[in-house]
Amino acid sequence: MEELIRAWVRERRAAALDCLRYLVRIETQNLAPRGNEAKGQFAVAGMLSALGCEVDVYELQSVPGLLDHPRYWSERPATGRPNVTAVRKGSGKGRSLLFSSHVDTVPVGPDPWRRDPWGAEIADGKLYGLGAYDMKAGLAASIMVVRALQELDIRLHGDLLVESVVDEEFGGCNGTLAARLKYNADLAVVPEPTNLVVCPAHHGGLMLRVTFHGRPGWGFSPERPVDPTSAIARFVVMLNAWAAERATRPAPQLYTANPTLPVLINQLKAGDVSLPFFADRVPSEAWLSVWIEAYPGTTQEQIVDDLQACYRRAQATDPVLREFEPEWWPIRWLDGSAISPDHPGVMTFAAALESVQGAPAVVQGAPFACDGHIFNLYSSTPMVLLGPTGGQPHSPDEFVDVEAYLRLVETFILGALRWCGAG
Repeated sequence: MEELIRAWVRERRAAALDCLRYLVRIETQNLAPRGNEAKGQFAVAGMLSALGCEVDVYELQSVPGLLDHPRYWSERPATGRPNVTAVRKGSGKGRSLLFSSHVDTVPVGPDPWRRDPWGAEIADGKLYGLGAYDMKAGLAASIMVVRALQELDIRLHGDLLVESVVDEEFGGCNGTLAARLKYNADLAVVPEPTNLVVCPAHHGGLMLRVTFHGRPGWGFSPERPVDPTSAIARFVVMLNAWAAERATRPAPQLYTANPTLPVLINQLKAGDVSLPFFADRVPSEAWLSVWIEAYPGTTQEQIVDDLQACYRRAQATDPVLREFEPEWWPIRWLDGSAISPDHPGVMTFAAALESVQGAPAVVQGAPFACDGHIFNLYSSTPMVLLGPTGGQPHSPDEFVDVEAYLRLVETFILGALRWCGAG
């Protein structure tokens, strides 16, 4: 059976690449406050329907219990942004498997691309495009699993589900939550870009806004302005030192080989930026938003308390920071989560990957946050991450490695056969 699958993947190389290129060429940017996923979702639904699946295209708000769920994020409107779930029924004698991908991408952004973001150009063994790596390659690979089963006339014992959800980027996760309230399985594989590493765990993360309030004015004013930009500049230095210190702390077992905890400033503002070249006064406030990641088991409160304690220590030696008590506003929190590395699903897909690449699979925690916690903490479906190799995620000239993508296709097919059973 493995040789049959390997031969099929070789013969369908062009088809697998065409599937991915088709998805990359559909613009599905997650633009605030609404996404632009619908066109991509209807395309995915059409592909899976043509492969004989029972396909459900549904609006998120139609799912009972979603709007009242404690993890629903009401700031992310969902109307006109449907989820897609396709089911290929098994014989009823095996375990069910779900491949869960998100169709939305980050916005293309203002920075220039050397390649067309929606061109799906292939050069030097790489396929370029917005979302190619995160995570349309994973979505395309899961669709190719269904095509392999259809063309090879293989019926699994367990049900196979392939879903494409909306609003995962920027921490929405409402699409994933709606899907878990409607569909579950004995195991989910989420093909985030793990570089062909099997990941039973993933980070959590906090988007935090910190605001420093000053007093506007000019230097000759008798009231004397209070400049919040001086404070925020020193806060950035303190924040970087705090991030470096966090990186030295002991990491959980699944992260000892990759103990990174990103702390990324993604917005910083002071003054009236609408003016053409200069504002005529010291600004009244300065703020930044920072993305802070954490290992599974860490809480939002622990992160904020830790950072505030660091700030208090800095105030003790810095006369500028001593004059400011900033506002701390948690914008969005995503939990980290984990399942055991000995979970049968982890072992099944690690063994399948080993068969494909001819070397033992690496099993470790994923160094990023994602929607995995919705599975592990708020549903009956345990989740493992496994996705392709690539580069430049969320950045100009994002790409996926072509050969890694094809290895992922083969791994997904073998993993589905082993997990669900076939006969």
